[in-house]
Amino acid sequence: MDIECIKQQLECVTPRFPRGAVRGAIEQQEAITPWLLEQLAACADDPQAMNKGPTPMSHIYAMYLLAQFREAAAYPLLSRLFSIPGEISLDITGDVVTEDLCRILASVWAGDIEPIKRLIETPSINEYVRSAALRTLPILVCEGQLGRDEAIDYSTTLFRGKLEREYQLLWTSLVLVAYGIYPEKLIEDIEKAYEDDLIDTWFIGLDDVRQHLARGKDAVSEETRRLEKGLIDDTVAEMEWWACFELDNEERRARQLPTGGKVQTALPGIDAPQAIQQVPSAKTVKVGRNDPCPCGSGKKYKKCCQS
Repeated sequence: MDIECIKQQLECVTPRFPRGAVRGAIEQQEAITPWLLEQLAACADDPQAMNKGPTPMSHIYAMYLLAQFREAAAYPLLSRLFSIPGEISLDITGDVVTEDLCRILASVWAGDIEPIKRLIETPSINEYVRSAALRTLPILVCEGQLGRDEAIDYSTTLFRGKLEREYQLLWTSLVLVAYGIYPEKLIEDIEKAYEDDLIDTWFIGLDDVRQHLARGKDAVSEETRRLEKGLIDDTVAEMEWWACFELDNEERRARQLPTGGKVQTALPGIDAPQAIQQVPSAKTVKVGRNDPCPCGSGKKYKKCCQS
C-alpha cells in the first residue's frame, strides 16, 4: 500500500479497523514517521480543531505507532499536548489517557524524566493525565530504563509535599505505583496518607499494603514484571478490537475479545494486583467518559456520576 493511501485511511475514524493501512505504516516506518509526527504536532498546537468536522483519528494512530517505533521525537509533543489544562486532551483522545497513555509515554521516553515529573506535579493539568504520567514510573522500572531507587526517591518527594494534600485520584494512584515497586521505604508516608483520608480504600487498603510488604521485594518485583503490560509493541493488537470499530460479537468471540466494547479498569489504567484478594477487583467494564451515564440522568458520564 502506498503512503498516500495509508495516510488517507488513518485520517479519520472508519467503520472497521484499517488493518492493512496500519500494517502498511509499520512496514514503511521511515517514510510514515514524519507524517505521524506532524499529526501529533498539529494536535498539540490546536487541540480544539480536533473537535471540528469528521471525527479525526490520525493523532491516535500517531500515538500508538510512534510508541511502537520508540520514536523519541514524539515525547516532547505528547508532553505539550497533555500539559494543556482542563479536559480538552481527554476529549480528543477518549480512553487513551486512562488506558494507555502511561505505556505510550514510556515507549517514547527519551531518558529525561523531567517532562513526566511536570505532568505529575502541575495542578492545572487534568488529574487523569497526571495519574497516567505517574503510572509511567513502574513501567520504566520494569523495562530497566529507570532505577527502582530513583523511582522510590521521587515518590517520596510526592508523598512529602510535591502533591496537593487533598483527596484526589492521584493519591490512590501514588499508593498503587508504590505498591508495584515495593514501598518498604515509603510505608510511613503511606500510613500517613491513609490517616489523612487521601486514599480510596475501595481500590487498596492499608492492610493490603502491609501484607504485600511481608512477601518480600523479590516476590513483589517478579509479580510486577509479570502483571505490568509494558511498552507498546503491536498497534494492530492494541487497537483492532476497540468499540469504535464495527466488529460483530461473533467475530469478537472467535478472537476471544470482549463483546460490546472495550474492557477497562475501574481506576483508570491501573490493575489492582491479582495477589490482593481482599480488594474488590479493579477489572470491570468501564463506562467511557463520553458515554451516557448509567444512572439514567441523560448526561455524559464525565459530567454526572464520574464528577
